[in-house]
Amino acid sequence: MRLNFALQSIEDPLSAAMAHTMEYDTLYLFANEKHEINLICILPEDAHEGDIISLNATHLLARDARYSVEHTLTLTEIETGYVQLVLTQIGFCDDSNEYVLQLMLHGRHATLKDSAEFDVLMTPHENGYITPNITAATSSKSHSLRQYLTSFSSSFLSLF
Repeated sequence: MRLNFALQSIEDPLSAAMAHTMEYDTLYLFANEKHEINLICILPEDAHEGDIISLNATHLLARDARYSVEHTLTLTEIETGYVQLVLTQIGFCDDSNEYVLQLMLHGRHATLKDSAEFDVLMTPHENGYITPNITAATSSKSHSLRQYLTSFSSSFLSLF
């Protein structure tokens, strides 16, 4: 899927090919078997090496971004005119999978140079991403020893 900062013009011959990236249209994004969504972001003309491009997906009922990625632009990316961004660990949300996707380009001193917003419906792969559980049985002995020494030293210091 390609995302673009600028709204497409009706007279632009490329508009028909990129009409699915228009603001206010719902985009349908599907996670791959690695629970990732790969997006190609077309850079605006005012993008420079060292600028930071970010992509945030916020659920409609949430305040904070559930998925986000940030990337510092290189000279090669500026010359090619696009950058690939990957949202990871895509899973199911309790209510729906409707998100607001914000694409932002920040220049020097964190100034906002460009931004675009899209309504998206994100579909996870099969059962979605599941956070692995780390049990006490899998922790190493050095970690257990470290915990023991930490609790011993804090108990010892509490005496004073």
